Order: sequence, then C-alpha cells, then structure tokens
Amino acid sequence: ARLARAGLLDDPEHNQWLFVLKIVQQGVYKEVSRSINRYIDHITYVLRMETPKQRRELLSQLIDDMPTLDVRPFVQVVDNIAGSLGDAARGEFDGLLEIGEITNKVLQLKRDVNELLPPDRIALKSRDADEWAAQQKEKLLERRKISEQRLNADKDFLQGREHEIEEFQRRGEMERFD
Repeated sequence: ARLARAGLLDDPEHNQWLFVLKIVQQGVYKEVSRSINRYIDHITYVLRMETPKQRRELLSQLIDDMPTLDVRPFVQVVDNIAGSLGDAARGEFDGLLEIGEITNKVLQLKRDVNELLPPDRIALKSRDADEWAAQQKEKLLERRKISEQRLNADKDFLQGREHEIEEFQRRGEMERFD
C-alpha cells in the first residue's frame, strides 16, 4: 500500500519481489489453463454431438481412454461447469426462465459423468495415479526430513559461535540478510 501511495508500484527499483511474484503467477496460471483446456476440449466435443445418445457414447469412449491422472480433474471440471449453472443445475427454475439447449446438454453431461464414473470406478481408474501421487508425497516428505536434519545440524554447528559470525561481519566477509 505504501508503494501505491508513493506512486512506485510499477517501479522495479522498489518492488522487484512483486514483479517476480507476478511472473511466477503468470507461469502457474498458464500451466493450469493448459491442463484445463484439454478437459474443455473434451467437453466441447461431447456437447457438439447432436443427440443425447451420441454425447453419451463419445463421453464413454473419452472416459475409457482417459489417462489415470486426468480422471479426477476431468470430473472436477465437469462439476464446476455444471455448478456454475446455479439453480438450474439443481433442477430449480421458474417458469419464466427458458432453459437453453446448452444448459440441458451440460446437465446431461454431468448426469452421464456421474453414471459412467461412480466413485468406485473413479478409484479404480485413478489407482495408478493415486499410487504415483503417494510415492511422490513419500519422496517429498523424505526430502523435507533430510532438509530439516541439515538445518538442525547447521543450527547445532552455529550455536555458540555468534562471536565468530560477528567477526566475519565486521571484516566484511559476510553479509546478513534480514
């Protein structure tokens, strides 16, 4: 807020950290949109089909061929799209509001996904992805434990050596970043 009041918000001299955060944010959003766009493409193909039977058949084929890592995110995207319909998604609409054709197709898509991918099938199709994720989590926790051990070893090493650190600082051999 101080930078904004001083008119320095866009000045890289005063807020490099903000520019770094913006760059990281853009990169993350780009990666997320890349993966979501793949699901949106699948959904668009399904919604383009003329009859409910054709939509369900294509959806069934897409689900059967879907990689294990994509199953849960795909279901989540479909849920989010159907959820964005608001009251119409719950079947509550007043008589004055005419439901458009696309709304009916989205509601059918949600229904078909729930029928074609019940929780037990999601678990079965996602089993390999879940195992991989568990292995990655285990590796991450192991690395974190090693890092904590190293930090504790460094703390133990430095404990009682404050006078040596101060001496390095006085001689200009070390800078302190707070």
